[in-house]
Amino acid sequence: MLRLLLLRHSKAVPFVGSSDRDRALTERGKADAARLGAFIADKEIAPQAAAHSGARRTRETLAIVLGKLQPGLQASVEPRLYEATNATFLRILRDRPDAAKVLLLVGHNPSMGEMACHLAASGDRSALAKMAAKFPTSALAVIDFDADHWDEIEEGAGRLIHFATPASLGSRDD
Repeated sequence: MLRLLLLRHSKAVPFVGSSDRDRALTERGKADAARLGAFIADKEIAPQAAAHSGARRTRETLAIVLGKLQPGLQASVEPRLYEATNATFLRILRDRPDAAKVLLLVGHNPSMGEMACHLAASGDRSALAKMAAKFPTSALAVIDFDADHWDEIEEGAGRLIHFATPASLGSRDD
């Protein structure tokens, strides 16, 4: 079995003309990332490997989340996560090493929300509907696959195990 954690970056400062990739997290974003890290730790679904798009807000989100988990997990940069199409996203997944059975990817919408919906065809119907309606900042989809190798991943083959947002964790509205 493989487990994929798809995390949309936390709330970032507005784009004001500088590089979009350099946008930092807001204080709310930092707090939400910490809550998601605590949720992952509490559910005992910590990743064995992690990657982010390279944008500052994904890097900061991942660092805060991993700070709540096991120390020493080295994250990689996967630039293709920035503005990834569905086909590119599938290639990213299929390129992952099989040694990591639990993978955390931190990226951006619309890619994260769209792929979560395309990958998870089963699971809690209410959670699937909420995820399809809105994939807000700091949203986390946990999807299981009945597969042994990442290159076997297909759209619709996953089962949604958890869909967590800051609102579902009781911190605020999404």
